[in-house]
Amino acid sequence: MSKENLELWKKVEKTNPKYTKKAKVGGNSITAISPQFQILNATEQFGSYGENWGFRNIELDYSITNTPIKLSVQDWTTKEVTIIDSILGLVGFKATFFFPNGEFEITNSIKIFTDNKHSKIDDNYAKKLETDALTKALSKLGFNADIFLGKFDDQRYLQEVTTEFSVEAQEKEIQKILDTNKKLTEKEIEGVQRILDNKETLSYFKIIKRFS
Repeated sequence: MSKENLELWKKVEKTNPKYTKKAKVGGNSITAISPQFQILNATEQFGSYGENWGFRNIELDYSITNTPIKLSVQDWTTKEVTIIDSILGLVGFKATFFFPNGEFEITNSIKIFTDNKHSKIDDNYAKKLETDALTKALSKLGFNADIFLGKFDDQRYLQEVTTEFSVEAQEKEIQKILDTNKKLTEKEIEGVQRILDNKETLSYFKIIKRFS
């Protein structure tokens, strides 16, 4: 496989655990990513949303929403099962996702109900549908691939990536100190640079505390 084909993937495949959380979807435990963090990462790679990347020709499909169905609802206290008439309550999503090097079609769907009895409407279903579709679209380009490959279920990997992003943040903070702090002597600058080059993690906090 050509390294050029994986250039973008390698840049965006790792996820900062700081912007994730555990969630329950359909009874399954998943790792959810902050949508705003995803937009930030995509903007870093492509430019402004809507100008260089995003959705066009968004269509919401309600054609199957009112399809009649029967639901089996159990009372957890009495264990009695009741059959009720309801509707399917699914809304479809279709759009073209575009970015600097191409475009592709993306589809998705979501339930408009928040409860098993289909009695409560989720008034945020359209926003959630578009947000989830954006996650799916970006995942096809490699964004947050470590999550979708199941690596966040591996505690060793999770610890490694947590440390990596922590070190990266510290490096940026120290580089800012180097760029703006006029009080550092030449010897101090050399010492700080040596720590950066050798990635001596434990010394980062001392530098930030001493010169920030």
